[in-house]
Amino acid sequence: MNFTPELQFEGADFRGRVRSLSDDDQANLLNLYQHPELPGQRPLDPESEQAQDHIARMIELSVQMAATQRGIMWALEINDEFQGMVSVFDWQPSLLRATLRVDGLAALTNQQRASALAVCMDFMAEKYHLHNFAYQWIQGQDEALLTTLENIGFERSATMREAWKLVANNGEKSFVDMIQLNRVLAKNEGEEA
Repeated sequence: MNFTPELQFEGADFRGRVRSLSDDDQANLLNLYQHPELPGQRPLDPESEQAQDHIARMIELSVQMAATQRGIMWALEINDEFQGMVSVFDWQPSLLRATLRVDGLAALTNQQRASALAVCMDFMAEKYHLHNFAYQWIQGQDEALLTTLENIGFERSATMREAWKLVANNGEKSFVDMIQLNRVLAKNEGEEA
């Protein structure tokens, strides 16, 4: 049984979809995680057996998480090409809140990210009556992403000082701020609260 539906979306110059992860996505995910967007996140070595095992386990867990309503991982495609992944995590059904994240290749635009987030939030609101969404932006990420999130209705709710740990190659640790953004959808279809 597939607990992660395929969702379509489009923009002025693209057609997009999010779909469940499959074993066929292993090479795409290894490639994605060679280009991490989060500050301090290290690239995965595609030749490493550990990295390949990690990706296979992530695909396996994506099914289990969706089945137990603990999270969803969607492959993100633009014009039929894999461009990243949308994740819903930190989802506790009793709290009616979930955190979102988009990991994308360099070709993925912020408009495409916003469209993918919107279709995923709409699905979660309709299917699970989930209306409270969060996104964590980490100091050092693309500033344009922060602006994009605010443009689609996310509001800054907290700045967590020195909440994200960076570890340099020499083992030296430093910390950067994380901005928590929230968006609450109204219970009426498509309306903001």
